[in-house]
Amino acid sequence: MITSKENRKVRDLRKLHKKKYRSRTGRFLAEGEHLVEEAVKHGQTIHSVILHEAYEHAHLDLGDLELMFVSGDVMRSLSQLETPPGIVAQVSYVPPASSGQRVLTLDNVQDPGNLGTLIRTADAFGFDRVLLSPDTADPFSEKVLRSAQGSTFHVGIEIREAATAAKAFEGTVLATALIDAEPLDGIGTPDGPLMLILGNEGSGVGSDVIDAADRRVRIGMSGKSESLNVGIAGGILMHHFQA
Repeated sequence: MITSKENRKVRDLRKLHKKKYRSRTGRFLAEGEHLVEEAVKHGQTIHSVILHEAYEHAHLDLGDLELMFVSGDVMRSLSQLETPPGIVAQVSYVPPASSGQRVLTLDNVQDPGNLGTLIRTADAFGFDRVLLSPDTADPFSEKVLRSAQGSTFHVGIEIREAATAAKAFEGTVLATALIDAEPLDGIGTPDGPLMLILGNEGSGVGSDVIDAADRRVRIGMSGKSESLNVGIAGGILMHHFQA
């Protein structure tokens, strides 16, 4: 059992709290039993599973994975949650197979909670591929993973420039916009593959990305609010166009 927070393996794991180390190593930490189970179940590469010394894990199907038992102090240093869950996995993302029929593209979405919600909603409504512009929040941060509730491992996530992806897409591309946009209620589900583009919480979809889309869409609102949270808007749109 590891009892020192200065243990080399523990220090290396703590580095994964930072995006630059996650990007450099291609690894991240998945906290909590649900996320660990989903990662194992859906074919992610599990480098190690870190367990609190008193954590009951006999009911988990961890196979021949490397298990690392640690003290409470060490677990608290590894966890980014106020109450550490007692189990953490060191994971490398393996994108699942994607049909490409329903693609969600996010252009500069900054809030981790919004991003996690959108990934989870995409999973729920059959959008099995999610493209993120390079300036979108990190999908493998603790807050995004927690908000996505395991859906990260169900959909294919890729970092790609939104305008480039829209131009290359072989199907219908719809981008959300407030100006010169068609009301959602008047748009039926297109035949064939569909890409739906949502943008930044404040500025929306970039003009270059909108120009690459086939059509612009807006959600009609009867109240006084000028706009919707991007997570809510994404849910309405993906439900409308679900596979």
